Amino acid sequence: MDKEKIISIFKGNGRQILAWSAVFLFFFLSFWANWVISFAHALLVTGCLLFTSEVESKYVVKLLQKGNVYIFYLVNVLVVIVFSVSTTYVESLMLTIMSEHMSLSEVPQLDGVKAFFVPLLIRVVIYTATIAISVISTLQHTEKESQRIKNELKSEKLDMELRFLKSQMTPHFLFNALNNIYSLVYIKDENAPKSILKLSDMLRYVMVDCQVDLISLEKEIKYIDAYIDFHQMSMETNSNVIFDKKIKNPDFKIPPMILQPLVENSFKHSRLVNDPNGYVHFYLIQEKNDLIFIARNSISGMSALVDTSNKHQAGIGLANVKKRLELYYENRYSFDVKQENNSYVVTIKIGDELDEKKI
Repeated sequence: MDKEKIISIFKGNGRQILAWSAVFLFFFLSFWANWVISFAHALLVTGCLLFTSEVESKYVVKLLQKGNVYIFYLVNVLVVIVFSVSTTYVESLMLTIMSEHMSLSEVPQLDGVKAFFVPLLIRVVIYTATIAISVISTLQHTEKESQRIKNELKSEKLDMELRFLKSQMTPHFLFNALNNIYSLVYIKDENAPKSILKLSDMLRYVMVDCQVDLISLEKEIKYIDAYIDFHQMSMETNSNVIFDKKIKNPDFKIPPMILQPLVENSFKHSRLVNDPNGYVHFYLIQEKNDLIFIARNSISGMSALVDTSNKHQAGIGLANVKKRLELYYENRYSFDVKQENNSYVVTIKIGDELDEKKI
């Protein structure tokens, strides 16, 4: 157990001890007749309240958390009645016994009905307040703990998924990119140094820039442009590749590598190198706090994810994109995958205002 957790537990227990000590002191001073009587009275009431609070926070409140509202209220009514009646009776019996051994002036006296029902009403109020405080405190603690666990899981999940996306891209893409650069160097093409610098920037983006939760849209687009350029090096014509961008705010923040898997998936299934009729079209619009990205590719008469050799990887890649969108944007996004004739279309929307009609 680490030091911070030990300190946290100590602080929590310390506050409880201080609070119950204050309760004991209150009843001890408010029932002053004789210090022995006052001490016994304060000990009895505080002990019963403490027991009630523990039972409430550990067992009864679970009924409310599970949705059993009526049973929760019924149990609490019974708890208040039983504990109020029993402690009032025990207190009355205790005072009666003490009065036999002490002078009457030292023992608080109530006449007639007041001897039982006035203390009973007071106990009802006290137990009701104790239960209410215990329920509120428990629910707040549960909510806080749930949020803490959720944040930890979110952080771990995002880190895991981002590492997966990086590993997906690196081996296969690097192999092809280095082969293309080698070919340029071999034929002494003047674009070889630029290609090396471009690949260096891409690696820096993946290994350094992507360590943050959010990154500028401009950096993500720069990476995608470079990715497309390396793919086009091995193609005879570039006319089948389109990336249409309309960006109002280049600093618009998005999760890193959230668009790249769609680009990679499109190239993977379009078979541009082998299919002269194949195509890959990307459309991006960003306005205000909204963004829409569409990846459309040919599927050569086959369903996009039917390729048995890559079906599992493609499925995981798109599933990870959707999970990350859910973690970052909750209800402020949409993720749509569909097949239109011989095309496969994946659409990401962030925000509510933009739609496909603007493309």
